[in-house]
This record gives sequence, C-alpha cells and structure tokens, in this order.
Amino acid sequence: MRLKSISGIFIRFFAGIWLTLLFVGALVWGASSFFTEAPSNYGSFEHSPAAERAIGTALGIARWGGEDALITWLKDPEVNTRPEVFVVDPSGHEISGRSIPQKAAESLAHSGPQEGVYTMRGHGRHMRPFQGYRFFAVRTDIPPSPIRLIMWKMPWWGWALIAALISVFVAGSVAWTSTRPIKKLQWAMQKASQGVFDVRIANEVGHEHDEIGELARQFDAMAERIHGLFERQKRLFHDVSHELRSPLARISVAVELAEKTPEKSHEFLQRIEGDVQVLNAMVDELLTYARLDENAVIHFERTDLVPLLEAITDDADFEGSATGTHVTLQSPDSILMNMHVDSLMRAVENLVRNALRYSGPGQQVSVVAKEENEHVVITVTDSGPGMDPSELEKIFEPFVRGKNQPTGGGFGLGLAIAKRAVQRHGGTLTATNVEPHGLCMRIDIPLSGPNAVTSSTATA
Repeated sequence: MRLKSISGIFIRFFAGIWLTLLFVGALVWGASSFFTEAPSNYGSFEHSPAAERAIGTALGIARWGGEDALITWLKDPEVNTRPEVFVVDPSGHEISGRSIPQKAAESLAHSGPQEGVYTMRGHGRHMRPFQGYRFFAVRTDIPPSPIRLIMWKMPWWGWALIAALISVFVAGSVAWTSTRPIKKLQWAMQKASQGVFDVRIANEVGHEHDEIGELARQFDAMAERIHGLFERQKRLFHDVSHELRSPLARISVAVELAEKTPEKSHEFLQRIEGDVQVLNAMVDELLTYARLDENAVIHFERTDLVPLLEAITDDADFEGSATGTHVTLQSPDSILMNMHVDSLMRAVENLVRNALRYSGPGQQVSVVAKEENEHVVITVTDSGPGMDPSELEKIFEPFVRGKNQPTGGGFGLGLAIAKRAVQRHGGTLTATNVEPHGLCMRIDIPLSGPNAVTSSTATA
C-alpha cells in the first residue's frame, strides 16, 4: 500500500473506527466502575458486617461518652462513613439533626422489627438515656448528582442506546467530511458536462493530504487544460478564417475579372494559381501544426543530432549566399539523443530560415549545439533588428507576426510549429534580444526525450 494512501482516506476511516471503539470502551469502563462503586442498596438500611461494626462503635461512644459525644461522632464525616450511622429518638427525630435518606425514612416509618435497625432496650444505667433510640446504618458514601442517579437507574438498553449514538456521531462525522467534497466534485463535473470549464474547486474542497484533495486538484488541472484548449481552438479558427479571407477574396476578384475580360484570362488564371499555392502551403502548415498536438502519437528514436544540423545549416548557407548571408554551425562531433527526427528538424529549420529572413546582406546566422546537464541546447542567433520585448512571448502563437516582419514573410505558423515540436520533446523554446542587435532562439531539450515517450509509429 502506498504511503500516500495510508495518509489519506484510510487514516480518516481508521481513526473513526478507533475513536468509536475508544468512546464505547470508555463508556463501558465508566459504567462498570460506577456500578462497582455505587452500592446496590444506596439509601437503604445496611446490615453488613461493616454496618454492625459501625453501629457497635456508635453504641460504645453513647455508653462511655454520652449523647454529646455521640452527636459529635455522628456529625463527623471523616469517621462516620461507609456506612453512615443514624440515631433516631423515640419521637422520630435524628439526634444530630441530619436528614435521613428517603428510602431509610420510609422503611423506618413501618412498625415492627426491621433488619438492620437496633433499638435500645435497657442495658444498664449508662444506656438508660437512650431507651427507645434506634440505631441503624445507611450507605450514603456516594452522594449521586442527578446525572449519576439517572445513570444508576438506567436499564441496559439505555447504555446500548448511548453507545449507538456515539457510533452514529463518529460515523456521521467521518461520512460528512468525505461526502461533502465529493458532492462539490459532482457539482463541478455537472458544470463541466454543460460546457462550463471555469469552475475551480480545490480550495473549497480542502483535503490537501488525501486522495479527495488530489482528485479535486486533478479536476482543476483538467478543467484548466480543456478551457485552454477551447480558447486556443476558438482563437485558431478565428486566425485561420482571417488568413484564408485574403487569398479567397483575391481568387474571387480574379474569377470575376476573367469573366469580364476573357482576353486577360490567362493572367488571372496565373494569379489564381499563385493564391491556390498559398492556400496549399497554409493548409500544409496547419496540418503540421495539428500533427504536433500533445495528444498525437509520435515515435522517438535515438539519433545523432549533429549530422542533421549540418544538413540544415549547409542548405541555409547555400540559400543565404545569394544575399551574402552566411550560416555557421558550432557543435561537438556527436550528440546522441532521443528525438522525433522530422518534427525537431522542422523546428530547427524554421528557426534558421526565420533568422535568414531577418538578416541583411553580409550578416551572419550562428547555430550552436552543445550538451549541458543531460540536456541538449541549440541556439540560433541572427544579426537582425531584434524584437520588441512585448512581442517575445507572442511570436510563438499561431498567425502572430512581429512588427519587423518582412513583406511576404510567411503565415506566422513557423515559430508556433517549432515551439510545439520542442514541447513534444519535453523541452522549451525561448527568444531573447542580443546586443547590439539581433535575436537569439534557444532550444533546451532533455537528451533522454520527454518523460512519457510514446512508442508507436506515426507519420508527422
């Protein structure tokens, strides 16, 4: 069993069961102790050997000390106890002025001899003053409070009822602490099923150290992720429709003009063909972006990165030679890593071509690859104008172009594709300005690939 499980719901139910056992055990122990200590004949005449000894002591004090000494002894709770001796004169009054317990008083009212009551009937001149006095002992050593009296008189089913109530209270408390957050989760899931994904419940649920709290946090993460996906999807649809509008509008105008001026139809057909190629290129970029979705299955394999970088930089250097722009590569002889070759090389190529686009004649694009702390770091640095700091994060979003973007510089999907490809490898892609001018794109990827590598074939 996992330690995390032991510290969660298991502990709550385990503690609840043991609290119930402890409460019921304490109740049974207290009841048994009370009934053991409380006399069964509380308030009635006592005729045990202890009672006979106590009455004998009282008779001795009366014989040798007289009534005053007897009254003093009777009033002393330190000596006249367990059981307590009472002395009643012939008129029915207790000679020390104490109240006689109700049961004993009722029994004393009955005529005739009674067990436990000793009546003086002439024992010499010393006891003559006590003729007709009645001596008796009563158990009064546990003066019960009303609650203890109720407990003392309670039948067995009363004790069983108390134990059941304690069990219900503890079980109800445990159940309430468990079902309340579950109802919160149920409510949140109903909201999610209705398309409302901005509900967050982890803070309301609490339970930071058990499975319920973990479930609430996972729900919040899921809702946040779905909400983000929906927002990105809406934004992507909006951007795609915006990007498609211009070439479609040009095609529509070209068709109308071709119908009106047939002699120029060839020219308009060429314009339409160019716009169709633009649309095909855009669709291809969109499909590439979609295939790199985090839920898409791609295959990673252990590959040497350096030869792939050399091929990309050689091609880019050849293209840049037309304007005098050079592309250089600095790297060790070999860098072995787990990668999806097509997507990662597409990402690096997009970065290099982006750097070429911003570099002027005679400038240089530098590509550096190296290993750092079990990661591979690839930087692509140009000598262009750089970016406005406020644009550095936004440039990786689909269809976002920088203010310094050259005319006809693509659809704004290249960097978005690159970032998503790097993220699929468990890495990061960041952009920073360099001094005195220029932009540096930095890829940082674990050599071992993403944490959860999906082993399945797929085309990308």
